Amino acid sequence: MVEDKIIKTPPFKRIFDAVISGLVLIVFSPLLLVIFLLAKLESLFNPEARGKFFYHEVRMSQGRPFNFYKIRIFKTKVLKEVLGREGFIHTKPLEREESNLTRTGYLVKKFYLDELPQFWCVLTGQMSIVGPRPWNPVDYENDVKAGNFRKKVLKAGLTGLVQISKGRNGDHKNGTDLDEKYIELVKNLSPLKLLLLDLWIMGRSIRLILRGEGL
Repeated sequence: MVEDKIIKTPPFKRIFDAVISGLVLIVFSPLLLVIFLLAKLESLFNPEARGKFFYHEVRMSQGRPFNFYKIRIFKTKVLKEVLGREGFIHTKPLEREESNLTRTGYLVKKFYLDELPQFWCVLTGQMSIVGPRPWNPVDYENDVKAGNFRKKVLKAGLTGLVQISKGRNGDHKNGTDLDEKYIELVKNLSPLKLLLLDLWIMGRSIRLILRGEGL
């Protein structure tokens, strides 16, 4: 089991994250503009689709809360109802009900384009490209109280071993062992081997997204 000790992000990993996230935001800025225009066009004909283009959820990274940005794929009233009822947004259950999504949101979600704004979180150093996915404060605190520190010791990531293995290996219950495996690799691998591992995880992630299989 992972110990309750924060692991400092290796300098080369931080530089790599900053360079890649900056390039992604620049390259995909025209696509973000297209999505924005589609969302605004839909809102002209469907009042339920109206609302802010971006929205944020509070998530945790190395024990600190931060604003986790996404393109809004849900109808505004759905988000307000969930916030009023639970106090935080848990997106996975909402995504299972197609009626919760806008039409633009449904198209965007298929290829995980709603996650693009998270590269801003990577650029500003609140997240890494590869690492344990960030959780909302409630689930995070419950995990820590249970003695599981996988979401605390390492900076939260966009993708990781859990995401590229999801639905493809039933032995990894809840992804705990895969998160802990990656944490141990970060602690023990040389900078070059860790960089190659991150590139491999990123490559697998991109392939799954392009296939429309999700993460």
